[in-house]
Amino acid sequence: MTVDLGMEFSGLKDALKELNDIDKKLRRGITTEFKAIAQPIVGRAESMLPTGAPLSGMARSWKGKSGADIMSWNDARVRKNIKAFTSGKKVKEFNGNTQNLGVFGIKWAGPQAALFDMLRTGTLGESLTAKYGPPSRIIYKAYESASAEVESQVKDLVNKVMLLTGNQGRI
Repeated sequence: MTVDLGMEFSGLKDALKELNDIDKKLRRGITTEFKAIAQPIVGRAESMLPTGAPLSGMARSWKGKSGADIMSWNDARVRKNIKAFTSGKKVKEFNGNTQNLGVFGIKWAGPQAALFDMLRTGTLGESLTAKYGPPSRIIYKAYESASAEVESQVKDLVNKVMLLTGNQGRI
């Protein structure tokens, strides 16, 4: 599950690539700065997670073919997988669909995230909706609680990147 901040920046990926070519340490500093800006959202999302298994079946051990625990809520990775990130992936187009447009984001990775945060249909989805509300149950709600503060700081960070690289694009 990834949160889209709903802001558009023109040329930001190119500016970050240019900055990385000039000074890798400064480019990593931009990522560190974004992670600090997004910390209120990440912290809020972590605090919204249930302390135990959301539903009784999620407390059971779910093992894959390798024998590794792939699904139980008792997996320690559930709480460690909410992260802010910066993406420098090239924008790709395939059959008219554009991918990898996002530059800054917050994601909660793992099978538990996909099910708990976004599942809507079926018995499991209906049970989660009845107990925790409609999707998105964690990430978007956490974003909404700090969106005004974070969006303002992200805009400032984007303008900083554009100034550092000499690009004229501003928001």
